[in-house]
Amino acid sequence: MTMEAGRGRVAFTSGSKPTATTVAGRYQGSAVRIKGTDELVHHTEAYEVAKDGGKGAVVFAHSDQAQAVAHAQTLEGSVVREAESGTIIHPGPANLTKAEQADVTPAGTV
Repeated sequence: MTMEAGRGRVAFTSGSKPTATTVAGRYQGSAVRIKGTDELVHHTEAYEVAKDGGKGAVVFAHSDQAQAVAHAQTLEGSVVREAESGTIIHPGPANLTKAEQADVTPAGTV
């Protein structure tokens, strides 16, 4: 578990995802990250940045939309979406849920 939605220091380590998620739920702004990666598997922030047009791993989360957009702009092909609904905020089609994103073929591919 890390503080500042994966950007801060590691505050708790566990081999159990359910345990780490439970502990993270007690601390506002914390996140559970897979050890040795930037992939977040749990966070409590309002916005998340996902790689590969929303199909890839969530690598950043923030309560401020502008901060999330700024981070997404540093990662080619990433999107910002509302964590709860999955609606893509930046860039791309609006009102697309996480489930719908899985069915979307990125432009320029077959």
